[in-house]
Amino acid sequence: MTPSTFLADLPFARGRRAERAPDRPWSRKSRAPVASALGAALALVLPGVAAAAPGDPDTGFGTGGRVTTDFGGFEQVNGVAVQPDGKIVAVGLTDTGGADGGVDNFAVARYEANGTPDKTFGTGGRLTTDFSGAAQAVAVQPDGRIVVVGHSDDDFAVARYNADGSPDTTFDNDGRATTQFGGVDQARAVALRPDGKIVVAGLSNAGGTYDFAVARYNSDGGPDIDFDADGRVTTDFSGGLDQVFGLALRPDGRIVAAGSANGFGADDFALVQYEGDGTLDSGFGTGGRVTTDFGGLDQARGMALQPDGKIVTAGLGGSGNTSAFAMARHNADGSPDAGFGTDGRVTTGFGATGSAAAVAVQSDDKIVAAGQGGPGGSGFALARFNGDGTADTSFGTGGKVTTEFAGADDGAHALAVQADGKIVAAGSASGAAGDFALVRHQSGATPSAPRRP
Repeated sequence: MTPSTFLADLPFARGRRAERAPDRPWSRKSRAPVASALGAALALVLPGVAAAAPGDPDTGFGTGGRVTTDFGGFEQVNGVAVQPDGKIVAVGLTDTGGADGGVDNFAVARYEANGTPDKTFGTGGRLTTDFSGAAQAVAVQPDGRIVVVGHSDDDFAVARYNADGSPDTTFDNDGRATTQFGGVDQARAVALRPDGKIVVAGLSNAGGTYDFAVARYNSDGGPDIDFDADGRVTTDFSGGLDQVFGLALRPDGRIVAAGSANGFGADDFALVQYEGDGTLDSGFGTGGRVTTDFGGLDQARGMALQPDGKIVTAGLGGSGNTSAFAMARHNADGSPDAGFGTDGRVTTGFGATGSAAAVAVQSDDKIVAAGQGGPGGSGFALARFNGDGTADTSFGTGGKVTTEFAGADDGAHALAVQADGKIVAAGSASGAAGDFALVRHQSGATPSAPRRP
């Protein structure tokens, strides 16, 4: 498999007192029988009403838990984020064909908490940015501005928007910044530092091989020269195809990047940990690097940090014409977590060609992975695991849920867990005429503590 063929197969190319009557005083104790009787009466009157179970679609979102958005061509969500006010931001690509010959452009949509378009954002809840490339990830700043990353031709591309979707002209003068490593450069992930600096990661073949590539920007969009002197760093594993899909920041400023390494068709999960200045963390793995082999074409497509510092990665693992959801957990020093699955690894089948694209850790420490899979090899697929890697059988059927739209290439590429515990998966639906697609599921998890103003 050639680099160009491999890259073309990746997703970006073509987942809310009664007042006491003065003459009828009642105590808290006396109300209990009344409430009990009322509950029993309701159960008799509404025998078909049942509490939503974990994994069920959230019927208060869109239509039966689903939302699709058409920009006029082929669209796909690659990144999703939930704002503190409950609004949902989805980013990806749109290719409307026409005079540009079918060039991808950044596409961004924002939804109200119930899934309707947020008409205060862009035009009717949508906007596009002519970047000649796809958006891959999104993060929302504490001040409400939205950072979107991807690629522009063969450069890292970063766009920042105001809360209403207009370009933030304080960011590199026009709201857009690009970074060239010198080859085919594509950003896939973004993380925000508390000081306002922006960390972006992906891949670059500036040195002739595809390497992990990380860039850090100041809050105004300029390169952060405190990061490896010029704001950029690359990391090679063994001269093959090394690429980042996931990114996270530790509280002390160290950077963890996850993806795949080692070559075409024989990839392994890969992790790199950097110090805050961009140098490799020598206390992590071997010289700052860790690889995990599941036995075939293995790629970590998503990553999440647990509160205890452990690293959870999820993606695909398999060989030949079969693949499965694959997950690994590592201790903070990069060693496999022996308390997770078998030697720190777990695989879950979703038909012959299942693959995870994103992962998140809930407030109750259960782990959710989202991707593509199902009886026909296509559909939004979610799996939830207990903290030890076993299937959470309270979720869906045996810990798994699939949602099918109308197309042969339906699948989730991004995932977010809301403060109330509900799970949002986002990707593409309807095959070759793909639209932005989002599905929200009930979780059963305890809501996160409310954010302080």
